[in-house]
Amino acid sequence: MDNRYLDNVINEMKPFLDENGFKADGEGCFKNDKKAVAVEYDEARQMYLLKTADIDEDGNFELGEASDWLFDDSQNAKDAEAVGIDFTGTLRAELGIKHKRSATASNAVDLPTASKGDAYTITVFTKKMLDIFPSLKDDYKDHVAVYGNFLYLNFFGEKLVPQIKDVLLENNKKSVKKLFDALQNGYLQGDKDTANAIVAVVSAACAGDERAKTNAFAALGENQHFIDSVTQFIPVVLSNKKLSAALIK
Repeated sequence: MDNRYLDNVINEMKPFLDENGFKADGEGCFKNDKKAVAVEYDEARQMYLLKTADIDEDGNFELGEASDWLFDDSQNAKDAEAVGIDFTGTLRAELGIKHKRSATASNAVDLPTASKGDAYTITVFTKKMLDIFPSLKDDYKDHVAVYGNFLYLNFFGEKLVPQIKDVLLENNKKSVKKLFDALQNGYLQGDKDTANAIVAVVSAACAGDERAKTNAFAALGENQHFIDSVTQFIPVVLSNKKLSAALIK
């Protein structure tokens, strides 16, 4: 893996950096009067790193990791833009700057759609989850209005995983069946990214909660492949810092 997408990450951050007075110093950093920022790719860890530091009165600073994002050879330029969006959010929080979002911007966001015969993608899965949990439709619009893109794992972790866990803990048979029929259908028919995302959200909903896991496995019935996938992925969610931060709120 090389740094061929580093420019994509930085270009996504550039409007925010420019707006807040950050200038390139020619040595890989962006600095304003108070803060230094750098984006690097760590080959060994296969991660993009956001490094930041406060600049003292003499202009000295020591960069430290503020955020990281797993990024391997399976990912592309679009994924790199998502890294830039995430790093911008981290930097915004460090600077204490609230993201300005108008109701008009949110209302302009279209909900995901799907037609019969469409390939089963993340978009199709998202639509089906919004149909099951209609209260998330406004959250979806707000998310896209804020980030300018759909960061599906972040959205699922913040909004969908808690809904799945609530259904599992309430354990109303009708609600569980409706949800898990949709999840199993997506797992079986979805593309690779969709199937992986479904395993991830179910695993996150069950992680650290034996009652939720027991009810989930009961709902999956004889779908041993799905059960095995969740069983294997729960420890990954719990041990991987980035996944845990994204999926477990």
